[in-house]
Amino acid sequence: MVPCKKNIALIGMPGCGKSTVGKRLARLMKCPFVDIDKLIKKAAGKSIPRIFAEDGEEAFRRLETEILGKEAVKSGVVIATGGGVVTRVENLDILRQNCLIVYLKRCLAELATKGRPLSGSVGIEALAKQRLPLYEAWSDYNVHVDKSPQEIALQILKAME
Repeated sequence: MVPCKKNIALIGMPGCGKSTVGKRLARLMKCPFVDIDKLIKKAAGKSIPRIFAEDGEEAFRRLETEILGKEAVKSGVVIATGGGVVTRVENLDILRQNCLIVYLKRCLAELATKGRPLSGSVGIEALAKQRLPLYEAWSDYNVHVDKSPQEIALQILKAME
């Protein structure tokens, strides 16, 4: 078992499994789990699609960066970031302070788009073109999401040994 000193931040396309894998990884490591999107919804008092519709993407991204900053300074936390966390360069500085960044790679055809404003409006392919190079550049470790969430969590743990 790897002790929880550094955070593990999961990045990847919307719907790739960051929250699902993150929960399992946190359970295995006996560490707290933080879902940035859930914290954004709680702080805003509304759903992410509603934030996008009423306040716009820029307002959402500002809130995302603010919340990420508060969570990433903690120690021993598994963090599921939002898929667009890589669209603001300041988020890389926040994550680099105390996080191992793990990129969850999933086949684009397998990504869920329901309830995801940009995946539905902009399209998965357009998002991928913009974000995939950033996920690669930001990550310390990449894992293909081609197994069960439990197996992926175990694979991440093994890579940290």
